[in-house]
Amino acid sequence: MKRTLVELAVSVGIFGVLLTLFSIFVFSFTKVQGYSMTPTLSDGEWLFINRLAKPKRFKMVIYKDPKSRETSVRRVVGLPGETIYYKKDQLYVNDRDVYERYLEIEVQRAKNSKSLFTEDWTPSESPIPKGKYLVLGDNRPYASDSREYGYIDEKAIVGVVEMRVMPIHQLQQF
Repeated sequence: MKRTLVELAVSVGIFGVLLTLFSIFVFSFTKVQGYSMTPTLSDGEWLFINRLAKPKRFKMVIYKDPKSRETSVRRVVGLPGETIYYKKDQLYVNDRDVYERYLEIEVQRAKNSKSLFTEDWTPSESPIPKGKYLVLGDNRPYASDSREYGYIDEKAIVGVVEMRVMPIHQLQQF
């Protein structure tokens, strides 16, 4: 009996160390703070983060905010080397219009009320420098993002959001 308990304790200990190492280098969980990603994400939800994934257009990323040094979640809209701008609620990447399906309802509501969901905007520095990304919140009228503080450095990105894990009834892979 004593030997079984020792083996169980060693197994649990090894599992704990491996889980800790994986969470440091491979994955993590984080809690959404604020309303910059509404309606996609809400304040207080928990996300599963892949630390090894590379940022791609329209994927959500967790990064260290350049001002507060706290972690924030935003959507990658512009990649290194691209020229990005918005005109009449339309995203243009290298002078080609790109559809943002995740904003379809909000853009239509704005259009119905004869307003813009994403104000016309062009970054001050173009194209996006190597090693930098343009990130925007889904709640465009109220989000603090690259329109305010510029591009984020690739080194500031903690990981890519893979799924919402809490609340359980809203479990969703992105």
